[in-house]
Amino acid sequence: MNRTIILLLTLLSLLNGRAAALTPDRTPFTIAPSAAESRITLPAATLPAYGLTAAPSFADDPIRLPESVRPRRDFWHSTGARFIIPAGFIAYGSIAQCNPLLQKVNGDVKAAALRAFPGRTHVDDYLQYAPIVAYFGLAGVKTRHNFLERTIVAATSYLVMAAIVNTMKFSIPVLRPDGSAWNSFPSGHTATVFTGAHLLFREYKSVSPWIGVAGYAVATATGAMRILNRRHWLSDVVTGAGIGIASVEVAYLLLPLFDRWIYGKEGRTQQAGMMFTPAIGYGYYGAGFACVF
Repeated sequence: MNRTIILLLTLLSLLNGRAAALTPDRTPFTIAPSAAESRITLPAATLPAYGLTAAPSFADDPIRLPESVRPRRDFWHSTGARFIIPAGFIAYGSIAQCNPLLQKVNGDVKAAALRAFPGRTHVDDYLQYAPIVAYFGLAGVKTRHNFLERTIVAATSYLVMAAIVNTMKFSIPVLRPDGSAWNSFPSGHTATVFTGAHLLFREYKSVSPWIGVAGYAVATATGAMRILNRRHWLSDVVTGAGIGIASVEVAYLLLPLFDRWIYGKEGRTQQAGMMFTPAIGYGYYGAGFACVF
């Protein structure tokens, strides 16, 4: 028995000496036990000595990544896909101006609104600004853009929205449902509130998607009030929603250009500042914008 033990210890010593001789930098290997299996990890520099090669790395080659972790680059995750819904809304409202079937839908919705709510309300005149107030009210929440960049996006969105809405109002005369004026198409209130709602969604969706959902709920309620007040047709409201959403997407596309203009290539400056404030009064609404560099 003693001779057998001595022989085993001698063999183990010889094997250990051979493994050390095969290791160029004398770095010992390690054994990492796990619940499922035991894994031997060798230093990368010693792998050729054992006739082994390192496992291929896919981190720097997205094309070779497994399908489960490969970045999604199809159309539905591209920038163009974000304009599908607003483009559809705007197309619907534009076609409705000359389509008899959609004109009939406008009339039916107006009649149903009159039966459901024969009175008037001014809540929509103030509710349209609720999303943008929340957008700046949550300025302390950490997002991917700082306060200055969020202000730039908001100002650009409202400028683009106002330019589109006013151009269409004066170039496409449509009588309001109450017969008060020929500037019904599209709905400015709806465009304003959906601009704020989509700003909330785009900026705070990483924090909580329910912030954007709440903004869209307020925007939808505002659009419904415009119909109940007989100030707009259904097609006006749908088009206004599309313009508001599209304006925000345009603003985010332009943000990198503003960043380069303001910050330059050397880094960000702390001396730039912007301020955007809504203005509400009796019989009018607007906005104030100031920028200091």
